[in-house]
Amino acid sequence: MNPSSTQSARKSGNSAIIIIVAVVVMVGLMGGGAILVAGGGFGRGGLKTDVSGLQELAAVQAQLLPLDACHIEYGVRAGALPHRSTGSRKSASVTPCSGASVSYVSISVPEELQSSQVAFDMTRSSVSAPWKILVDKDQTAFPDLKQSLERLAPLIVEKYPEALATEIQRRVDSERAWQEHKAAERARKEAAKTSYPE
Repeated sequence: MNPSSTQSARKSGNSAIIIIVAVVVMVGLMGGGAILVAGGGFGRGGLKTDVSGLQELAAVQAQLLPLDACHIEYGVRAGALPHRSTGSRKSASVTPCSGASVSYVSISVPEELQSSQVAFDMTRSSVSAPWKILVDKDQTAFPDLKQSLERLAPLIVEKYPEALATEIQRRVDSERAWQEHKAAERARKEAAKTSYPE
């Protein structure tokens, strides 16, 4: 075969590979952008409408105001990826405002209080700030939301403070056990090192 023909074929092949790689990268970036757009915004999983100003929800917000909590998440909602969902109807996830070592506490929801028709995020910037209630109005009907909030608020008020205290204590105990383990290991190594005769 003519060497120049071989070189041309190689160049052509390399160009084709570069073009294919570029197309794959572009498609990936476009897909990533779509995912960011779908999953981003104010709230999670499409929960972007703040309905906290509705008078019918004022009593619920008042119940939850004293808690050391800045985020409450309940219900199944769309995930960042297509055909994927996140969240749960079986538990509510509550995040404390304080600088506690606990990232969140999970509160089990009894079956009779669960709802597959409701998803909401309640969020605020501090314990002294008012709540925002974020929903997807296309997915959650207001009567269902109101009923679910009225059922879950007393449960969270009752269970969350103890659950948070328990989780903080568990973290403290775990950290103490880890420090004791490290100290014992250091002592063991030092004893092993000095156990040999001079």
